[in-house]
Amino acid sequence: MKLTLEPNSNGDEKTVPFHVRVDIVTATIDAGSVFYVPVEVKYQGMKKSFAVNIAGWVLESERPEALPGKISRFLPRLISLARLPTYLFIARRAGGIYPVYTIGSEVYATTPGGPVFRHVELAKVREYLTDYLHAAGILGEKGLSDKLHVRGLNMKTLGLRRPVFYLKKRVPGEVDFWAPVFEASDGQHIYCYAADERRQAPINGGLEVLELQQTVAAALKTDKRLRDTFDLRPDRLFPEVWEQLKSGLRESEAMAVNGLTLPVYLMGNIHLALEERPDEGRYSLYLGHNEDDLRARVAVDLERRGIVIG
Repeated sequence: MKLTLEPNSNGDEKTVPFHVRVDIVTATIDAGSVFYVPVEVKYQGMKKSFAVNIAGWVLESERPEALPGKISRFLPRLISLARLPTYLFIARRAGGIYPVYTIGSEVYATTPGGPVFRHVELAKVREYLTDYLHAAGILGEKGLSDKLHVRGLNMKTLGLRRPVFYLKKRVPGEVDFWAPVFEASDGQHIYCYAADERRQAPINGGLEVLELQQTVAAALKTDKRLRDTFDLRPDRLFPEVWEQLKSGLRESEAMAVNGLTLPVYLMGNIHLALEERPDEGRYSLYLGHNEDDLRARVAVDLERRGIVIG
């Protein structure tokens, strides 16, 4: 790796006066990649310091010139089998960060000095890691109150990225599927990893949400990990993503299920029900072949979550 401290000229020099250029030469399979890590100014009273955020870890120094050396010493700890992490699981209350790597069809999560958890499904890896951290007394208060949140690695800055939504399959009696979806670094696509490959769809006024869902569903069906296309659904959409998608849909009559009234929309032969998640500021979608199919899917999921009102 080659690291160089360079002045920032992106217009935000007051808060980010420098960036550290990281050239990957041979350290990972990303040889030839270049990252620009922002160096932010921090103040504690009258004391001034400089800091970078690498995959959720903060490295700090009173002198910006010292940061390339700190990053150079830290980055090898983030690399496993010549790979940078695809995801990171964050335990907010416990303060832990757990890198997740992709090799072929498997993802695996590492723990400091502890076991490695592997599976073809990211959802199962999170489940295994969560159970281990609870059993070890690391995660949460009194065992179960903390959760692991997933983030992606920004392949421009090495910082964290929040998913724009998730694709989720939760069918009773079947193995879960759960994949975070991110906007690509080119700003022109969204993508996730499923069935051994990166799957993507071009951004298209919100309709990319359904296009990616269809693409991933087809891949999972071919892999015999999904029986019905609409067993896979978009979950936890950001409000701006939902508003874009909504503009391409036709509103239909609302649907009452388990005491909840959900707006219903149509696009072609797809029926969609919308559930607001006000505690998270996000939206979840249910998909169905027709009104009866949609109602049944909503009912099964609400009952799974113990939601019955009235």
